[in-house]
Amino acid sequence: MDKERERLNQEWITVNAVREMLKISTRGNIAKSTYDEALEVGGEIYPELLGENVSILRRERFSNITKEYKQKAKLLSIREKKETKAIELVDLDIFDLESLVKLESDGRGQEDKDQLYKKLNQLYKAREELQPVKHTENQLIFRDVYNVERSIPVLSLGKSAKTFNLPNSDNLRIRVLHPEIPEHITGADLIYEYHYKESEKVSLVFIQYKIWEDKKLYLSDERLNNQLKRLESFTCSKGLCDCIDKNKNSYRFPYCTSFLRPTDALQRADQTLISRGEYIPICKINKSKTIGIRKGEYLDYKGIKDVSLSSLLFEDLFNGGKIGSKRLSYEELSELYRSSDIINSEEKVIIYAQDCNF
Repeated sequence: MDKERERLNQEWITVNAVREMLKISTRGNIAKSTYDEALEVGGEIYPELLGENVSILRRERFSNITKEYKQKAKLLSIREKKETKAIELVDLDIFDLESLVKLESDGRGQEDKDQLYKKLNQLYKAREELQPVKHTENQLIFRDVYNVERSIPVLSLGKSAKTFNLPNSDNLRIRVLHPEIPEHITGADLIYEYHYKESEKVSLVFIQYKIWEDKKLYLSDERLNNQLKRLESFTCSKGLCDCIDKNKNSYRFPYCTSFLRPTDALQRADQTLISRGEYIPICKINKSKTIGIRKGEYLDYKGIKDVSLSSLLFEDLFNGGKIGSKRLSYEELSELYRSSDIINSEEKVIIYAQDCNF
């Protein structure tokens, strides 16, 4: 696999984890969990991988004219030995063209300016793309994580921490752990806590994202097997899935806590961003695997579809309290985290989110 394709996979798998976090935290609001939003948030919490100046995916989201001005600004900065911003170059050209089209055209109408207006529209689009996104009250708002007053159990402080305001007045605290070098990434994990304020209890879900090729994920990968075993020992073996529902008037799925999410690879950085994949409980992997002609074991859609959940179903069911771990008290959660060895960011990005009022 060439370096650019590998980098594309690393960015794509991380963007999927970030977007899933946004979709859950905004209760399925598609307008607030777009790929552009995921790329922006990803750039904030992991700039080494998804920052605007390094991300392949973010670079390819720009129009050709925006790319032209960014390249020009980069080279001018080198030549002039001082920073030149692309948006400043765009604004200069907009000012020049706007002043030209305002001139009298000797009564010949607008046809003598049509190409200038076309160019202006391109420049307006470039300026819009280059302007920093301003969050509104309808979007996620960054704020200082250290302003948190209430103490709750924490799995890891991580290398970076951000807190976001959510539309439903809750807050989302995000921590990210990742390899020192982005090129070492082999996958991404999302650890999501949902805090029930009245009862002061917490439900957890762990999702491991992996790229599969041609809808097949081979299980011969030693790193994948080790990661799944670690996840199983932290959740299934700790009894997070064991619970007897005493409320006879409610219904929910089994208390599965850990899921594997095979994710389609992108073929090109500039293709439309669409992620298709299924969520399979890790306890169902062995029963759902297929054995190939050469005795190789793999997961494919046909084998997992009877026990897996689509993305839309997964988000709705978790937000409705119908999947995820049993509810833990803060004392139980603290004990779980004290005995944890789940955090190992040598080979993968780990996004740790706490959804609650602080």
